[in-house]
Amino acid sequence: MNTQSLTLGSILTMIILTKINEAEYIDDMYQNEYLYFKSLKDFRSSSEDKSGRLDPKELNLKNSQIKTLSIFIDSKKIDLHDNCSNFKGQLMEHLSDSKINCCSMHWLVIEPEKPPLTYDKRLLEMGNKALLIYNLDEFYKILDSSLEKLNLEYSRKRVTYYDPETHNGELTLHSKDRKYDYQNEYRILITPTDNNPVKIPPPGLKNISLVVESKSLENLRIEMTE
Repeated sequence: MNTQSLTLGSILTMIILTKINEAEYIDDMYQNEYLYFKSLKDFRSSSEDKSGRLDPKELNLKNSQIKTLSIFIDSKKIDLHDNCSNFKGQLMEHLSDSKINCCSMHWLVIEPEKPPLTYDKRLLEMGNKALLIYNLDEFYKILDSSLEKLNLEYSRKRVTYYDPETHNGELTLHSKDRKYDYQNEYRILITPTDNNPVKIPPPGLKNISLVVESKSLENLRIEMTE
């Protein structure tokens, strides 16, 4: 359990890592105690899907604001930045040859006797069941141990969200377009991989998690006594 001290009094805040997907995958992960890691490049797509998993900007490492844009043809030059009102443009650079797999979860925040602060109905598009991991300290310990035994490098942290129309500079693989900020994603990256799916077994996962219908997430409550 994580606690956070706020300026207006001391309020208990619990964090629950929440993996949402279709029932067949969530049930199998729970019963067989593993996490599913998919190639990060598989999340990069020229089109977006309803679930919000596919992102045309995935693997982007830089987002630069374009100041000028011109067309040259037959010794003629047309300055588009002068001929278009409210001209805006971005130059994006992405990692083209990655051998990185990803497991993404929702960083669910909840206070006593209140609905989850981060719940959003759009999360339900990801699947009808959810794996809730409620002991984060133990989870990090067993996960890190498994990754190290497999000789995998890893990076795990919350995703930060940026505005492509204003951000000018470097990005990391833990950065996403702010249109996805409702996902409040906690991302675990592992490398090197062959870009095929990987199942990572954190032994004892059942002891620190449970499975629920994803539609029940908005009804989740915690209680406390003094």
